[in-house]
Amino acid sequence: MKKALLHGLTAGIFATIAAIVFNSIYSEFMYVDYTAVVNTGSITGACMFSCVLASVVYFLLSKFMKKGADILFNILLLLATFASFAGAFSINLPLDVEAPEFFLGLAIPLHLFPALFWLATKPLYYK
Repeated sequence: MKKALLHGLTAGIFATIAAIVFNSIYSEFMYVDYTAVVNTGSITGACMFSCVLASVVYFLLSKFMKKGADILFNILLLLATFASFAGAFSINLPLDVEAPEFFLGLAIPLHLFPALFWLATKPLYYK
């Protein structure tokens, strides 16, 4: 379990850094400010929580399933990532936000970072 939590924390840290950098670049180049909805704290919390949760789920699946744990986990991760898009599509932005049409261009990639970095760091912890 210790290895799983360490993996989740590592992936979460990398995902957080990438997401914050992406948020800064996107906001700068598109001349938008969505800090009322998406800020450093919410990005950090979402990335860390989802990566640690993914590690716990992977650990439990690996422990109780001898075969097929990887494929089942990958399917669950894919479904959870796509399901998280629903939150971005359903959010009600404050009325004073300029260029609300660009919000999904920021939000959707941010939802991909935790899964991508969890999968990218997996070989460092599991053989």
